Amino acid sequence: MKKINIVYLMLSFSLLQAMSLEQTVDLAIKHNNNLKKSYLDEKQSKLQKESVKTSRYGKIDLLGSYDHYNNARTLVPLPPMQIASSPTGAYEIPTTKDMFSIGLSYSIMLYDGNAQKNNYKISELSQANSILKTKLAKEELIYNIKTLYLTLLSLQKQLYATKQYTLSQKKLRDMIEQKYKLGSKSKLDFLKAQNSFILSKSNEDKIVANTEIIKANISLLIGGKEFDKAEDISVDIVNTKVYNHDIENLKKFKLIRFKTNIASKKLQKIESLYYPQISLNTYLGYNFGPNDTTNTSPLTNMTYINSGDFNYKSNWQIGLKFRWNIFDFGSRDAVLEKNRVAVQSMKIEEIQTKIEIEKNLKNANSKLELAKADYNSAKSEYGLLTEIVKAEVVKYENNMITLDDLLLSKAKKNVSYMKLISSKYEYQKIKYYIEYLYEKGE
Repeated sequence: MKKINIVYLMLSFSLLQAMSLEQTVDLAIKHNNNLKKSYLDEKQSKLQKESVKTSRYGKIDLLGSYDHYNNARTLVPLPPMQIASSPTGAYEIPTTKDMFSIGLSYSIMLYDGNAQKNNYKISELSQANSILKTKLAKEELIYNIKTLYLTLLSLQKQLYATKQYTLSQKKLRDMIEQKYKLGSKSKLDFLKAQNSFILSKSNEDKIVANTEIIKANISLLIGGKEFDKAEDISVDIVNTKVYNHDIENLKKFKLIRFKTNIASKKLQKIESLYYPQISLNTYLGYNFGPNDTTNTSPLTNMTYINSGDFNYKSNWQIGLKFRWNIFDFGSRDAVLEKNRVAVQSMKIEEIQTKIEIEKNLKNANSKLELAKADYNSAKSEYGLLTEIVKAEVVKYENNMITLDDLLLSKAKKNVSYMKLISSKYEYQKIKYYIEYLYEKGE
């Protein structure tokens, strides 16, 4: 029983171990449900392309039928001269009211104004489009994981700092309570210290609640796997990697370009409706059935076929079909114009996407500089307030300042430290955002 308890404790402890950012990203890539769906969409587009490709080779069908007629029919169509070519010719030809047939048919489109060719190009572009979507989905997932991870890391640091601040406020309250009982401090000072401690504890609870929310969001992104704690990462405030500014090679831009190309191919596919269609159709099969009557020649008194005898005849044909829609009351024209507008719309979206990417890159680099300035400012402010608090503690113990002054300086120091933590990880978030914009996150 003790061994089982030890194992359980070890497993519980392992679940509470911090998970590195790399481990979290790997879990997300393997288990994220949205990413899995993107992979399935990619597979579907590949299968669709294969389906379109093979359809260009035509199709072979196995055909079968059964027909019951009111009058007996020959098993295959026969010209009159073949029937009347000899006195016994008609008696040698089987007829039936119940005809069965089975055979193979092969048909292929020989010309359709390049509709099939454009359809295949559309399927190729759609597959490439789905591959890009999957890669972008992975990039976005990694960026979201990194952002949430840094938010959680920041909250963990803030929680630790708040707990330390709460502890110091509790010590201060206990000290003032003791001095109040001895008569050296007023009841008002004790109440103020008590209130400061309660406020700090309340802030601590808020951070815990926000931490649980972020952990739940991370767990959702990693496919419902349990996530408990983030592992600290190093943040380089000085060095920032500069990437090549080549927007047209970015997947986000290529995705729009693919959509434009797909719209253009759809337009060409619609244009093919104005051309004729020529198809080849072949058939090879057998017709058979029970003979309708007993065929006995009155001249020779010879029976050639008995009633109910099953007979069969081979039947084959090959043919070309021509179809050209010369008028449809403007239906094609309307569809064609609709697709022309779609192509124009996609070209405008291309331009707009390029402008937006450029704007986002400029804004991100500007925000990075601002975040760096915020961090340096917070760092300087925290150092100054740390020294001020040290001096204020001495002054308060010597009754040179009021408790309000001491509590205010401590609160300012705590707020400054929170700002320092937040600005540090905010800077790293923007670096990750720049990586995401340049599609370098993976």
